[in-house]
Amino acid sequence: MNGIWILLLLIITAALPAIIVYFWFRSRKSPVTLPWFLVSFTAGIVSLLAAVLIQNLFPPSGGGGLGQVFFGVFVRIALVEEASRLITLIPLLKAGNRRPGTDRTFGAALGLTAGLGFAAMENALYGTADIHITLLRIFSAAPLHGACGIRAGSAASIFRQHPVKALFLFLSAVLIHGAYNLMIVSPAVPSLLAVPTAFAAIFASLSSLKTSGEDDETPFSPKSPGP
Repeated sequence: MNGIWILLLLIITAALPAIIVYFWFRSRKSPVTLPWFLVSFTAGIVSLLAAVLIQNLFPPSGGGGLGQVFFGVFVRIALVEEASRLITLIPLLKAGNRRPGTDRTFGAALGLTAGLGFAAMENALYGTADIHITLLRIFSAAPLHGACGIRAGSAASIFRQHPVKALFLFLSAVLIHGAYNLMIVSPAVPSLLAVPTAFAAIFASLSSLKTSGEDDETPFSPKSPGP
């Protein structure tokens, strides 16, 4: 029974950032209404499951060499997880772009939500395996995946118009994600540095939630009422 309560507590704690962001969306007149929020949050969970399946296809690491460590954190983890997130966001953005007034802002908001869904499920899974990693991730995983999700969503939404910029945004998400992972696994770097790194990444990415080409008082365009 204690294990069940601990798991429930982990799930609730992991979901708190997403709940806060949803009410923030509503207060700032975001085009991401509750249906869009729930769908994109679920897409983030799906992207985690897809990433895990792909990562299991990689051969087991033969040792702890520097090259293998970098391959593990930047390719097997960061690249695979960001690619999975990008792929799950594409159909949502195609559906959303059929509505008037949707743009990169909408893509960034969906990406943020998907990132929080990814982080919530990942934190719950980690919590059942290693409580020490869980304590670190409670303060860092949500802003990290939120930041990378914003970049992935932005990249997906502008790919046709600005492919080079979209590629840069996607690769920056991979690099940020990989650097975060490296701080956690490397004994040469204090793990606590992952926390300020994650928050720096989310604050740097939040500019994508501002209305494109306008200086509105709010960071979201109110002209899309949502589904």
